[in-house]
Amino acid sequence: MTISIYPPGVFDIILASIIALGTAIPLIFAPKRFFAVIRLLRPLRLIHYGGFAAGGAVIGAAVANKPLDIYLILWSTVSAFIAFQAAVFLNDIFDSEIDRLAGKDTPFTKGVLSRRGSWILAAGLSIFSLVIVSRCGLDSFLALLSAHIVSLVYSTPLLRAKKVYPLNVFLLALAGLAVMVSGFASHAHWTLFPVRMLILILLTLTLTFGTKDMADVEGDRARGVRTLFTILGLESGLRVNAALVLVSYLATPLILNYIPLFWAAIPAGAISSILILLAKKRVKLIEGLILLVYIAFALAILWLIVTARLVFHVKQSLAT
Repeated sequence: MTISIYPPGVFDIILASIIALGTAIPLIFAPKRFFAVIRLLRPLRLIHYGGFAAGGAVIGAAVANKPLDIYLILWSTVSAFIAFQAAVFLNDIFDSEIDRLAGKDTPFTKGVLSRRGSWILAAGLSIFSLVIVSRCGLDSFLALLSAHIVSLVYSTPLLRAKKVYPLNVFLLALAGLAVMVSGFASHAHWTLFPVRMLILILLTLTLTFGTKDMADVEGDRARGVRTLFTILGLESGLRVNAALVLVSYLATPLILNYIPLFWAAIPAGAISSILILLAKKRVKLIEGLILLVYIAFALAILWLIVTARLVFHVKQSLAT
């Protein structure tokens, strides 16, 4: 796959300047608060959502048989980073009691941000992510906008779909799919998005996203949030979650119709499942390791696409 490299346009320079200015202002005028927020960000989950956008752009370029545009992949990825962080600030507002009961450190529970400050950041970052992704075209803009709408449905009290299992994990999978489509649409029309990839994202993420709820059992139960772990209890929930994660890894080569991927799927699924079964203690560390395994597996799939080993199979799905 070739990469299209060319001088930045006016819009690229403006966007880069705004990001630099938006970073410099709080760093200069409120450095303690700025670094406190930075320390409490979730880097692995940022990589997860940014990877959806970047992976979508790579798949779009492969399907459309175009060079990978360096600015389109950059802005689609940056917009995903910012959109995810906006969703986190929004969710933290309504999850403050759950997070306190779980002992989770967030800018809100640590007193770094007030409720008003969290609202301002969530709204401002949401708008800015849409401004950035508009550089990638209308389809990318609409796809990321739909991810924001899913976030509102998931988090806000009027709907609070987060309380309903398995709707809550399906919505998270849907948001991830929307982010990937936003990256894909930067290089190809969204209607060309491979059916196999759509099935893969919705199925496997719905099965596995419940893993993030391991540490929040008591808080979720106190607030009436239904998760796999509040329904089954921690021990049974861990066993079922481990099985679901293993199934999702083993299903991936079959969904993508690329059997050699089992060489990566089997060890990744086994390691992740074992880690989940060991997660009664040091949950945060184990969650991080599970995410690292997941990111490594996702990068393996991306490498197969970049090297044109998986592109043919992805293209074949368009005919199904």
